[in-house]
Order: sequence, then C-alpha cells, then structure tokens
Amino acid sequence: MSAAPATATSSGVALRHRVSVDGLTASQLTALRNATAKMQAIGDNRGFAALAGIHGWPQYRCKHSSETARARLFLPWHRAYLYEFELSLYEQDSTARLPWWDWPASRQSGIPAAYADEDTDGQPNPLAGSALPTDIPNPPQDWTAATYRTPADPAELPDAKAIEAIIGIADYYDFELALETQLHNLVHEWVGGSMGEVNTAAYDPLFWAHHTMVDRIWSLWQSAHASPGPPQSTFATALGFGELTVGAVLDTAKLGYDYAASIQHVAIGAGG
Repeated sequence: MSAAPATATSSGVALRHRVSVDGLTASQLTALRNATAKMQAIGDNRGFAALAGIHGWPQYRCKHSSETARARLFLPWHRAYLYEFELSLYEQDSTARLPWWDWPASRQSGIPAAYADEDTDGQPNPLAGSALPTDIPNPPQDWTAATYRTPADPAELPDAKAIEAIIGIADYYDFELALETQLHNLVHEWVGGSMGEVNTAAYDPLFWAHHTMVDRIWSLWQSAHASPGPPQSTFATALGFGELTVGAVLDTAKLGYDYAASIQHVAIGAGG
C-alpha cells in the first residue's frame, strides 16, 4: 500500500477536504467513480472486495454494539477503516476523495444520484453496486452475486434536528452509542438489501459515503465540545490497521483530511 497522503501538519500541504456527495464537482465525481472501478477490478488486498471483507464476511472485524454490550471503539475503528479505504482510492487516482452522504438533504430524493444511477455516459456506474466475491470460504446463506438495495421512504432518513440533538450529548460514550444505534443503524436499515446486513454492507459503495457522514458527525462533535472524545487511557489501543491506534485517529488533520463546512455551528444538511 502506498504511503499516507501528505498532511498539513507534516509538510505544509493543504488538507484534503471531504465534501458532500451532492457537492462533488463533475471532475471529483469522475475521479471517485474511476478509482472505485479500478479498486473493484483488483483481486489482491488493495482491492475493493478485500477491504469490504474486513468489515463483514469473511473477516468480520468491525466494531459494533450488540444487545448485551456496547462497542466503545465504534467511531475510532471505523475512522481507521475509512482511512485505509481512502488510501486505496488515492493509489488509483490521487484526486479521488471520500464524500459524505448528507442524509437530511436526501429526505426528498433518497439515495444520491451519484450512487443511484445504474450507468453514466453509457458505462456501468461502479458506485451503484459491486459484485460479491465467489472465492471466499463458507459464504453465509444471505450471500448474493451482487449487492442490492431496498430503500424505504426518503422522509424516514434522519433530519437535521435528530443529528444536532445527538451532537449535543456531552458525554462521549453516550454520544457514540446514540450515533451508532439511532442514526447509523437506522440508515443501514433504511437502505436495506446488502446494506442491511453486516456480512455484506461494506460491499455496497454507498456504505463508504454513509460511514463518512458518521465520521463527519464525530468531527462536528469534537469541534462543538472541544474534545477528542475517548479518554486518554484508550489512546494506545491498536485498531488493527497497521500502527493506527485510537490516539492516532483522533485528529483528522493528522490523517490528512478535514470536512468542508465542518466547523462549529455550521448547519447540518447544508451540503458543501
């Protein structure tokens, strides 16, 4: 895997700004689609399927809460996971970036057109779905040839007030659990199909825009509360991605990215 992209803190290079899906320029969308298509064609551990398989089947390494135990690494683990995926995007196209899915802005239209259109310029849209690998051991019973979606009524997506209420939760662990169970889970279930099952969720390209929105909300919470979140006692905890620890992912600038319009008091659902 290539080296991490240069960061503002390490080299004076400007941060890469992740923008909303709807805010992507034509050239940015083309770069994202091209990089995703190239990743989907790679059969080794840099490829789309290999990275998706870390979250669900066959590796199932994701950190999620259960009915009996909360996952206190939900946000740090997924931030590290997004970072690894974005590094692979960069390898295919240095101008590609992960966009975030602005759920409130989709409460009328549903799945963003960038991810919903089946083809673009006469070519299959790699963001509309992906094939599931056929060479993995003991695939689960819900395994299909390709990802699919069964979206519900767009009005059921989270609105800005719901997001702002969760950002207003002062205790980090209460915030993390509310974000996971009340917003993150809701959207996975709303999309349905492959996104509705942990085994297959990350094979849907929409997963990455969804989780980038989750990561952005954590970034907004950090700004609003002037806090990184997890207690210092967790900082040395390894996340399973190279040398990344909880402490290493708390500052997005040190990972080389920031969110456009992510400063405190900027309205959710405003795009940008």
